[in-house]
Amino acid sequence: MLQSNDSSGLNNGEEPAAASLQPMGFNDILDNMFSLYRNHFRLFVTICSVYFICGFVVNLLIGCATVSATGAGEFNMLMLAVVTGILSLINTVVMLFVIGGLVFVSAQVFLGKPITAGMAFKQTKRRFWSFFFSNLLYGIVVIALIVPNVILLGLLVSGIWRSLAAILVVGIISVIAALFVGVCWIFCSQAALFEEKSAVRALRRSNELVKGGWWRVFGMMIGIFLLVFFVQSILQFSLLFVLGLSQTMGGDGNSLEMLQQMFIPQLTTWDEFIAYSIRNFVGLAITSLMLPVGIIGATMVYFDQRIRKEGFDIEMRATSEPT
Repeated sequence: MLQSNDSSGLNNGEEPAAASLQPMGFNDILDNMFSLYRNHFRLFVTICSVYFICGFVVNLLIGCATVSATGAGEFNMLMLAVVTGILSLINTVVMLFVIGGLVFVSAQVFLGKPITAGMAFKQTKRRFWSFFFSNLLYGIVVIALIVPNVILLGLLVSGIWRSLAAILVVGIISVIAALFVGVCWIFCSQAALFEEKSAVRALRRSNELVKGGWWRVFGMMIGIFLLVFFVQSILQFSLLFVLGLSQTMGGDGNSLEMLQQMFIPQLTTWDEFIAYSIRNFVGLAITSLMLPVGIIGATMVYFDQRIRKEGFDIEMRATSEPT
């Protein structure tokens, strides 16, 4: 784990203030979550701006390529698929760096340690493969547990297997298993980036922290997820609706069609590309602003588990006392 002097002498232009190191209830976690985001807003937005800019540019390029390839031959469509794949891969790598940076920054500001966006990206780069493979293994296992549901649903729909009861039983078991593993490994990013564990050890470390407190972690993470999801959905829907309404009032087309173009734009003409670009800009802007909230919340729960199980608060007080 990084020592307290790893980031000494540097800060983000704001006076770092550590959150209270003590066991937290859900309300305490929400309070710390929003307080840290508010107090270090510029730092978090700086990191998220990388995601926003890259995502917006990538989506614009994909949109331009899609409109240009409309009605073209099979070769151009194949090239479109290749370009889309490459750009999406670049966007995914950038998104991983941003998420890693947010995880590390959340941990540092919670402990009151000086931190900059550059330091966060540097740490993410240094620990990237452990961070990447721990999350990759996480995703593969969880998806593998859900796959039986998809297969059985396909068998049911196709009429090959008509035992609805058996499908429900297997489906429920696989969902429960995926949910259980998903919660047990929820802190793998914090373990890989902050504690500097290897990919497999990060998963084991997360499981150790969750063990004995699974329901508590599950409840808190569900609460944080639902909060972020509903706020983000309301903001996106409201702004897109206003933009769609303004487009409708200023245009000559059918209102329903113009609203549909705003929310679910087609990419066959350049006019439709403009609607797509506006929707993309608004969606990415709101996602970028909301992205730190859930990550900060997860990091708060991570530290709360360490405080409850390992006396992390006592350890930090002991190391911070002058000798």
